[in-house]
Amino acid sequence: MIESASSAPLVSVLMVARNVAHFIDAALHSVLAQTLRQIEVVVVDDGSTDETAEIVRDHVGKDPRVRLMDGPRMGLSAVRNTSLAAARAPFVAIVDADDLLHPQHLEWLLEHQAATGAQICASNMASFFQSTDGVQAAAFAAAPRWRRARRITANEFVRCGMIGGREVSLGYFKPLLARAFLLENGIRYDEGLRIGEDFDLLFRAMLAGARFEFLPRISYFYRRHAQSTSHRLALDDLAGLIAATRGYSANEAGLAALLRARLANLEGARRQLLALDALRERRILDALRVAGPHREARRLVLSSLRESCIKRLGLWDAAQTGGDAQKRMPLSAADLVPLMRALSPAGALT
Repeated sequence: MIESASSAPLVSVLMVARNVAHFIDAALHSVLAQTLRQIEVVVVDDGSTDETAEIVRDHVGKDPRVRLMDGPRMGLSAVRNTSLAAARAPFVAIVDADDLLHPQHLEWLLEHQAATGAQICASNMASFFQSTDGVQAAAFAAAPRWRRARRITANEFVRCGMIGGREVSLGYFKPLLARAFLLENGIRYDEGLRIGEDFDLLFRAMLAGARFEFLPRISYFYRRHAQSTSHRLALDDLAGLIAATRGYSANEAGLAALLRARLANLEGARRQLLALDALRERRILDALRVAGPHREARRLVLSSLRESCIKRLGLWDAAQTGGDAQKRMPLSAADLVPLMRALSPAGALT
């Protein structure tokens, strides 16, 4: 399915950029090399102080499908809303400015959407790390149930999104979204959230009736690097997530129970932060008072202490393969080919 680039766009690719000069050229090459040619690429530069904007302008001059906008500098959710408001195509696709795409990523997602009628479609993805020793890559979702196309329910989405859980966190997927559905239901990114904004938007869409379909093909490559390391949760982050969760309304009993469990999980994470801070300051009794009465807090604190111990002992890799093996399953040779092409010096997929 290869269309003329001069046609009206079918997909608006939304890319937020801030100080990603080392990566955004390759990211844009991988988007512009899509077999689906009817696209526009909306890049919102949110106050970069490096050469990010200059690199994007170079692409703008070479390919009319690329647009560059200034960001509001009010947090990631506000930047995402800026790009969402600027989109013109019937579908939008989220692509981070340091990630890469398989050349058929958008084609496959759009075909899957047409076959299922889903308002949300996401493919499997792989995380990769590039160093002087080469490229290490692993499938994100590799358990047997993720090896077939299927629907993701709201119950599963919440259950898999618990902090400190052993499931694949489905809010990390980079989906194709039906823009009209978002507009008709007034769904935008919650600008009060500093983290978890993707989970929140997708879940609110599902509560409004959106169908979420999963495609097992690995076509999105998530780059791990020093700047992308997830920041440590802060109390304000958790307060935002708790407020958002309290605002969800579920009529189905099973989903309502899962939302109560999510609130307990978030409260446990809040208490975990307080307890760990107390332990660092050797205030043992304070840590016990905060975490002791709360089951989730106790579990999360013990998990953090275990992780700290095995890291000190140099056993972290072994523990990871034992406890979270599906995230560390190496890619097949076929899956590695498009990734290695995207990492070529020219940055172009052929």
